[in-house]
Amino acid sequence: MISSEVVTQTWQDMSQVPAHQSPELVEQMQAEQPAALGYLLYLDDLPFNQYEQELVFYIGMVVWQIMKRSDQQLYQVTVEKMIEAQESNLEILERLATNDEYDFIESVQILIRTYPEPQVLRYVVEAIMEDDPEEEGFRDEYKGLAFVHLKALLDAFVSSLAPRPRLVA
Repeated sequence: MISSEVVTQTWQDMSQVPAHQSPELVEQMQAEQPAALGYLLYLDDLPFNQYEQELVFYIGMVVWQIMKRSDQQLYQVTVEKMIEAQESNLEILERLATNDEYDFIESVQILIRTYPEPQVLRYVVEAIMEDDPEEEGFRDEYKGLAFVHLKALLDAFVSSLAPRPRLVA
């Protein structure tokens, strides 16, 4: 399980990446996780504005970096795993659409307690819910959609973790 310290350190490391190095990170993700990158880039059919699209992409990149720091080996997410994760999260989106904000928060808290990587999911939630007066952030009506989209990505990463191969001396 990834610790809150690893999550915090990774988030801080990513916040220090200069803008000119961003294309290198995208190229690295394309090489290591092409299906996950494709999923992150495919936001055109979703009602996010440009800033929200960039925020989803950034949070997704941070999640990828966090998952790479797991004690387990992060294998390549397949298109099939990405589709499976997306479909299973559509049910969550439908439930969230019928509930008020309190039910959303309560549902997310339960999910975090039972999730295989609770600290990473907590980061996703906090990044989406962050209310910084100096930053635009997500519009309230799209926070649930952002959560489901990013949780599907995280689910695909979690399902692609496995014990690291042992080194034979």
